[in-house]
This record gives sequence, structure tokens and C-alpha cells, in this order.
Amino acid sequence: MSQWDEIEIDDLEGDMIDIAETIGLSAAKKLLTVFGGESIYIPKPESVIRSLRDRKIYQEFKNDNYRQLAARYNLTTRQIRAIIKEQRSRNPKSGFHEQELF
Repeated sequence: MSQWDEIEIDDLEGDMIDIAETIGLSAAKKLLTVFGGESIYIPKPESVIRSLRDRKIYQEFKNDNYRQLAARYNLTTRQIRAIIKEQRSRNPKSGFHEQELF
């Protein structure tokens, strides 16, 4: 048995105690192994949910349904247009929502 296997929550310090109590000691050890010594950013859940919402809006976009999408998602048409523009820039080669020329 290695020393690493003998580590318990009581051996951790600071935020690592909270992390181990939240996700489990085994997962906390994996975080230490992969990200030890680094600063990592963990986004708020709202940020991840917003990304999902924006992707859905883009998938539902039909070239002229800005108002319907704004009403459905409780946003302004300006916000919908900005979301569509951002999603297009993230997926430039997808050809999604592009009209065929021939």
C-alpha cells in the first residue's frame, strides 16, 4: 500500500476538505493528481445552463423566428440575435442554417 492510498480526509487542508466531502475522497485524490498546483476555474451552474439554452436556441433558429424564440426563452430579440451570432462563430464549418445555393 502506498502513502497515497493511506491519505484520508483529515490529511487534507482548506478547500480540499470541502471538495473531498462533496465529491468523495477518491475523486478529490484524482483532482490532486491531475490539477495539483494549478489554479482551475469552476463555473457556476447557471453558466453551464446558459450554454445549453444558447445551443437550443441556435438549434431552433429558422432564419426569421427571432420573436418566437425571444418569447419562448423570455429574452429580447436583440439577445436572441447576439446568441445566434455567437453560436455561428463557434460553429463556422457546420453549415447549420445555411441556405443551399443550388
